[in-house]
Amino acid sequence: MTTVQNRNSLWTFLSGLRPTKTVAMGLAAAALFTIAACERTTGVTQLPMPPDRDVVSFNAPAPTNGPPFQPNADCKLGRGDYRLGPGDKIRVVVLQDTEFSGDYEVNATGAISARMIGPVQVAGMTLNEVEEMLREKYRSGGYLVSPRLSVELVTTRPFFIIGEVQRSGAFAYVNCLRVIQAVAIAGGFTRRASKSHITIKRYYSKSAEEEYVTEDTLVEPGDLIRIPERYF
Repeated sequence: MTTVQNRNSLWTFLSGLRPTKTVAMGLAAAALFTIAACERTTGVTQLPMPPDRDVVSFNAPAPTNGPPFQPNADCKLGRGDYRLGPGDKIRVVVLQDTEFSGDYEVNATGAISARMIGPVQVAGMTLNEVEEMLREKYRSGGYLVSPRLSVELVTTRPFFIIGEVQRSGAFAYVNCLRVIQAVAIAGGFTRRASKSHITIKRYYSKSAEEEYVTEDTLVEPGDLIRIPERYF
């Protein structure tokens, strides 16, 4: 017997019962709905539920099967490369006598006032060169027979940023600083900033000209970054 015949027979049977017409029609509708539901599910293969998947927690440790992270050492300030200038702060440690030790800031004239020696010019010199110069002065001045000392860089001179940033001015330098990070320190670009025409005036450049750079260019202590305004 076909599905249509089943429906007609059920309707005829229910209509002949004693309950009221409204009840009969309700029962018939419910029965027809059940048959239709059965027809939709007949012959359909139920797919199995997928297996549980591993859930990775946000607090889970990072994978350890890759190479360890190595910071970029090329941008670190080396003792033999970095040249001192006004605003830098150095620490002199004399092993024979702590009275000769101290922290000194390079003043606007490029000098420090070392203990017992007095003002000495250090601008443009590396840390190694300052060590040799101080050894010679302590030895020749009769203060120490065989001076053993070291010179360390405590803080560097600031970098400068002007133009279309939220806060122009001088800011403390950090190792491996790039232009985009310097802009972030200055509060970010303004909406008028021309990001494709950024220039830098290098601190120790003998030329007065500024060089065009990208947002990924490394910044050095004392550099002046200029963010120009775009005209369209």
